[in-house]
Amino acid sequence: MVTTSLDIAAWLVSHHDAETRLTNLSLNKLCFYAQVESLRNAHKTLFDDPIEAWRYGPVCPGVYRAYKRYGRNAIPAPATPVPDLAPDEARIMENTWKDYGWLSAYDLVRLSHRGDGAWSKAWAQGRDTMITPDLILESSDIKGFDPRRTFAASVKRVENRYGNTLRLLEDS
Repeated sequence: MVTTSLDIAAWLVSHHDAETRLTNLSLNKLCFYAQVESLRNAHKTLFDDPIEAWRYGPVCPGVYRAYKRYGRNAIPAPATPVPDLAPDEARIMENTWKDYGWLSAYDLVRLSHRGDGAWSKAWAQGRDTMITPDLILESSDIKGFDPRRTFAASVKRVENRYGNTLRLLEDS
């Protein structure tokens, strides 16, 4: 069986929980970072479907179309069975989820828009330009990121240090 970006998206949708708000935008970024993880750790692509440079970052067009009915809303847990992945693919996805799954959509967009990243290099060539494996390998995306410099980590630090601060803000 050949794994597709839709298989990867289904895996990601099945692994999010009530605390993770997975939208079409964040789902596409996570598919991109799954491809990055595969190139970094397995030295091969996870799927062969195209990834394109769109305004808000990397997009797998097939994944976008499959989930666009949700708009900006959270994607609910899948009603269909999750495709079986090969053991090496499952490890890549677990690592992707651990490293990127907790990030906010804002963080994922910010990460994918780094000046020396694959999206920025493709975007400079024009909208819908393919983000190729070679472009990913030659970019800063392949090096990962500092998780302490994310919005999600900042929120966690505030929650840990000031307890109910965010609840107080929510109620105001």
